[in-house]
Amino acid sequence: MDAGAIQAYTIKVDLAKIGYQDSVIVQVTLGSHSQETLNAFGSALQSIPEVLEAFLISGDYDYFIRIAVKDTRDYERLLREKLYMIPGIRHSKSSFVLRTLKKEDTPLTS
Repeated sequence: MDAGAIQAYTIKVDLAKIGYQDSVIVQVTLGSHSQETLNAFGSALQSIPEVLEAFLISGDYDYFIRIAVKDTRDYERLLREKLYMIPGIRHSKSSFVLRTLKKEDTPLTS
């Protein structure tokens, strides 16, 4: 492996054991694509602890976000109190993860 390839050492936490039973994939479209709007949206996502991953993507949506929640009521609360309070969201689509089939951080083989 090249020097500098390792970015950090981490631990893996079983989210269900700390109360986060569900994951939700949220696809978001913004009303504007100005640098100011993109920066503000990214900063707002950084301040939401339940947001595990967020990607600026190409295609029909602007962002792909993975969120940890306790249950559907918790997700509704997060939408109302946090996500929908971020200015600039035009449209969103949510999908609850039913089962994780594979999750890897690197495409390394043994």
